[in-house]
Amino acid sequence: MDLPEFLSPPLEQEARDLGIESVLFDPIDDDADQRAEDEAPLRAYALLDASQSAEIPVCLEAFSDPAICLFDGRAKEDLEDVAPWLVELTRHCDAFDWFLADGYGNNWGITIHSRLPLNRLKTQLKKFIKVEDETGELYFFKYYRPEHLNTYLPVFDADQLSRFMRGIEAVFAEDTDDPSRLIRHSQTKRGRYNEDAIDLMKRGEPLVIQPPSDDDVAAIIAQADAADPFKP
Repeated sequence: MDLPEFLSPPLEQEARDLGIESVLFDPIDDDADQRAEDEAPLRAYALLDASQSAEIPVCLEAFSDPAICLFDGRAKEDLEDVAPWLVELTRHCDAFDWFLADGYGNNWGITIHSRLPLNRLKTQLKKFIKVEDETGELYFFKYYRPEHLNTYLPVFDADQLSRFMRGIEAVFAEDTDDPSRLIRHSQTKRGRYNEDAIDLMKRGEPLVIQPPSDDDVAAIIAQADAADPFKP
């Protein structure tokens, strides 16, 4: 029996979502098994642009998952409805499930691997909200939009990249032309920019639980019948 879509998402979407979950949280599980006792744990975060959806600040303040606006004081009071918001993610937390359902593929924001706790990562990320051009003019730099991150991060010079990636192990942004591809941005040990394009379908399809076919069901019933000691 086929379930309604709201109960059972299309297989392509399920594979994509499982691919994202694997990319974000499998390294955290591996890190928990391998890191030294005195090393900070690897964490996953989402940095979301509230100007892309009015529900972003409302939902993040309602969820129990740790979340914080990158703006403070008067700026937060005036601009929190369009500001960047940082939220820590765990497997199957409300914020992650909501982001997959409503935000991914809609240019809402980026995801991050870091060992920094929430407030320290906020401090790091705030440094790049405003940039100065060669004439001294200040501009808001919405690097937390996937289309912007994928465009500008690869052309950062070595110093810009080093400053941006301080305390950050990887940044992930959807390919806005093909959301089934997730772009992983990182910095090598030699300080060079590195980019990996992750095929989410290829990553997620093996994780999809497939319902048994009619032939499989028939075989199971036949085995059960053959093993039934009370059957004449």
